Amino acid sequence: MTASASATSLWTRWRCPYRALILAASVIGLLCLFWFASRYPQLYKKAAHLGQDVASMAFSSELLHVEVAMPWWKRIVFTAVNWLDSMKIGMSFAVAFGALLHTILKYYPLKIGSNLYLNSVKGALIGVPAGVCANCSVPVACGVTRGNGRIEVALGFLFSSPNFNPVVLMMTFTALPLAMAVTKYAVLLFVIAVLVPGVIKLLERRSPMKVLTTDDEGAACSISSFALPCTERFLDVLGELAKEFVRNAWMLIKPTLTIMLLASIVSAILLVLVPWSSLLTNTAPLMMMLVALLATFMPVPIALDVMFAALLLRQGVAHGYVMLFAMTLGIYSIVPSIYLWREVSKPLSVILFAFFALVGWICGMIF
Repeated sequence: MTASASATSLWTRWRCPYRALILAASVIGLLCLFWFASRYPQLYKKAAHLGQDVASMAFSSELLHVEVAMPWWKRIVFTAVNWLDSMKIGMSFAVAFGALLHTILKYYPLKIGSNLYLNSVKGALIGVPAGVCANCSVPVACGVTRGNGRIEVALGFLFSSPNFNPVVLMMTFTALPLAMAVTKYAVLLFVIAVLVPGVIKLLERRSPMKVLTTDDEGAACSISSFALPCTERFLDVLGELAKEFVRNAWMLIKPTLTIMLLASIVSAILLVLVPWSSLLTNTAPLMMMLVALLATFMPVPIALDVMFAALLLRQGVAHGYVMLFAMTLGIYSIVPSIYLWREVSKPLSVILFAFFALVGWICGMIF
């Protein structure tokens, strides 16, 4: 083989995987930007303030200061803005990463096997370093399911990312009594390894889950066959991937913004109008059940559940409520519940919400 032919063959081999190289570089770049510029510095800052006062159970700092003397409607508006501000970076990353996953899965379909239990664990392992809250995990999970990925993989990611992150894990065992921390993670392991795949298996026996949308937007979720001709130019491939990414991102932005606005308003109403101080002094079973439902509903950023539980512990609040919030706040919320209801399975959405509310109540009564 001549030197010219050898060089041509080498150049051809380098030209063929343009899509894979571009997508891999995009994933690495996006993750590094999020992890090192935002998420892990933020988590270390939260760990340094563990046990100290937080602005509320739904956000740790205020963009707009809320005063008790303000009119109720103004406090609700300011609280909603503060919640949106606390979510802006995580949710922006989640939408971008979800759209990127959707794009990747169009060209490289996920071949993960049919074992639901193993799939859920695999999704959980991927979620460990990600460091996104249960709410921000929703666009990522949506990117997986809209890309024709398995829902148990997406849910494994959703439950592990905000809880099994190494920094959050360290914060939990540092801030809470050992029995509380061990109980929380034993329940989470059960949810990931047994409950999620078990419920999905049961529901799919009754009726196959319809993950993909069926309207016009759903056309973008279908997986198309493609070839990787070595005659393609880099800029052509880059332009094609950019268009696909923007299209997928727009499909995620529209529902995400709607859900975020709704969640901000509802959570602000609950934070402002519910007499939390009175509720937390009453340990009657019915009162604790009400608090468990509200805490499961509440969408909060990553690690704030640990910070709020640690604050309650320092303030001498009943251990039952400390455990209740540690077991419900931040693990699940209305945001993933809406996602599952709209795009995956209504029964699955209700079962998971009811499970965490019930487990939070039981743990609260025991501790």
